[in-house]
Amino acid sequence: MRISEANKLIGKIMKIDSGHDMVEVIVDIGDFAVTATVSQGAARDMNLHEGDEVFTMFNSTDVTLIKDTKHPRRDYGV
Repeated sequence: MRISEANKLIGKIMKIDSGHDMVEVIVDIGDFAVTATVSQGAARDMNLHEGDEVFTMFNSTDVTLIKDTKHPRRDYGV
């Protein structure tokens, strides 16, 4: 997988807070945590759980969350 986004980090999901329409996902990336907000449908489709390894991409206005369901422990070289 090749992604051009400069701000990319791999981490583990620390906490998932489900709201009515959206889900807040807190990801431990080492020295601090990153929070991503995704829809209920996206969280369900990615089958997100605490402890899952995920790939995060972010810029000044948002955080994108990616989960590799085929290779859950893959090293992305970040």
